[in-house]
Amino acid sequence: MPKAGRYHEGVPCWTVLTTPDLARAERFYDALFGWQFVPTGPAEAVATRHGAQVAAITSAPRTATAGPAPPPPAAWTTCLASRDLPRTAAALRAAGGRIAREPYEVPDQGRAALAVDPLGAPFGLWQGGAVDGAGLVNEPGALTWNEHLSPDPDAARAFYHRVFGYGYDRPRAGHTLARVTGLPACSIGPADPSGTTPGWRVHFGTADTDRATAALRALGGTVRTGPGPTPFGRAALVRDDAGAEFVLVAVPPEESAAAA
Repeated sequence: MPKAGRYHEGVPCWTVLTTPDLARAERFYDALFGWQFVPTGPAEAVATRHGAQVAAITSAPRTATAGPAPPPPAAWTTCLASRDLPRTAAALRAAGGRIAREPYEVPDQGRAALAVDPLGAPFGLWQGGAVDGAGLVNEPGALTWNEHLSPDPDAARAFYHRVFGYGYDRPRAGHTLARVTGLPACSIGPADPSGTTPGWRVHFGTADTDRATAALRALGGTVRTGPGPTPFGRAALVRDDAGAEFVLVAVPPEESAAAA
């Protein structure tokens, strides 16, 4: 099983699902990925696969609001690793971003914060303690990739370079591979013409994208595009039964074995 090591600064290390109905989401992802859940509070849980932590799920609002307000729409949030949250927050503000939720303690796990970049894309910051981030990656049912999409990829690249020191490969079809310490970390590219708001998109691995997509539909999820071939494997852009969007992408068996 591919297990992640220590996450470098700025690398996507964790992902959190905010959803209106915790129990409903647990049923959906258990059926889709075989996740098991460990409660960590009255409205939150950690998802595990093969005993390793793969994601978090919460029904609590991601930002505080004054007065009565509906819960935020269901969404997956990408979290980037930070070794020092106050220092990262200062760098982020200096680069034109903002902190939507100040750093806070997650008991027995680490520290977290919620940020918004200058394009309006929300993302999390995670300073690992006992939990450095996802303990299982790049296999079916686990986090595989993260990409940032916006109408202005150049501005996004400049922001994340300034805050986290991202280096970039030459753009291909508008998309750029971002590197941290020379290793692939994520990608940055243009949002599709359908009016997608700026944001980070989470990819989960699957052994068979077509079969997983059919299972997702049977569970009440929807398919936006695909399944179809991509440079990174057969993929489909989907939504769960509460509307949270993510990508299913095939993880070649030989790739999983090589990473073990």
